[in-house]
Parts: sequence; C-alpha cells; structure tokens
Amino acid sequence: MPVDLIKPTCTPTPTPVDAVETVTLRPATPADAALLALVGAATFLEAFTWMLPGADILAHASKNHTPEAYADYLAEPATRITLAVTGDDAPVGFAMLTEPELPSITTTADDIELKRIYLFSRFRNAPVIGSTQRPGQALMDAAISDALALGRTRLLLGTHAGNDRAIAFYRRNGFVEAGTRTFLVGSRQCCDLIFAKPLTP
Repeated sequence: MPVDLIKPTCTPTPTPVDAVETVTLRPATPADAALLALVGAATFLEAFTWMLPGADILAHASKNHTPEAYADYLAEPATRITLAVTGDDAPVGFAMLTEPELPSITTTADDIELKRIYLFSRFRNAPVIGSTQRPGQALMDAAISDALALGRTRLLLGTHAGNDRAIAFYRRNGFVEAGTRTFLVGSRQCCDLIFAKPLTP
C-alpha cells in the first residue's frame, strides 16, 4: 500500500495554547534539583536566544543549569527557592535567593541576591492559587518575604542592560540601579545592570 494512503490509528488531541492553567507556589527542596536545572536552562534559552549565538547560550546553560549546581545552592543555609508549578506539580518558573555573588559592588552580611527569577512567558498572566498577583509578581513577593525572614535588609539582583521588560518590572518593585557587572556567556561578554532594594519588615 502506498505510504500516503496509510491512515493513522489514532488522532492526538493537542492542548490549546491558550488554555487557562493555574499556578501554585511552593518551596523547592533538594529533590527538585533536576527539575530546577531543566526549567532554568529552558527559561534562560527562551529569554535570551534573541541576543546570543546558539553555541554560547547552550554552553552557558550546560555549565550553570545542572542538577549538581542547584543541589549545591540548596545545600547553602541562605538559599531559598520558590517554585511556580502547574498541573501535576510541573515547574514553570522559580525565584532563587542566594548569598551575593556580585564582586563588582560592595556587599555586607545584611545583603542577599535574587540570583534568578524565571518564568515561562506563557504563564505570565496565569492565575495564582491563593494570590491576586500574576506569577512573576507572586514570585518576587515570595523572594522578598524569604529575604526578610532571613533577616536581610537589602535585596540585590543583576539583569541584562538590554532587558527592558525586566528592568521596568524591577523598577516597579522599588529597585534602583546600584552598579554594573560584566561576565561571559560562552565566548560573548555581556553587561548587567545591578539593582538594589532596601527591605523593611
């Protein structure tokens, strides 16, 4: 029988791309290291493929978004990671606090860094269970709460100088510019703006 006359035995039913999915926030545990690595790499790729060569962005993700790297972070006493999950506990983003790793500015024991805040673009407007905020803001609020619970009085973060959407979001949340840093993504030198936000209980 000609190949083009063979009929499929089943027809898949795709999930509509605009289907409403709710998001829940929960703390990450060491058992989530592999999921964090997967989501971290995927959201980084989604966010920065517009500006980085493929080889460089893959090299960066392969080095920095590994289960071992996240397990090491989670073993540190000051690390706090809030996962955004949907469906059957499928992660779609997270916010990660760590001790500051910002050598280009002066930091103190009262500082903590929002090392990563990632969210798949599809879920930016998804309803968050138990919150009236959108997922990105809910993750930021969780990070601020965790920083205060750790007794920190300043929250720091770095973001690409050309990431206008993120910069506007941080400014709406009370962050102000505090410096810059340069770093390599693969072979490409990038420049980040560093932002700071004073924290009060």
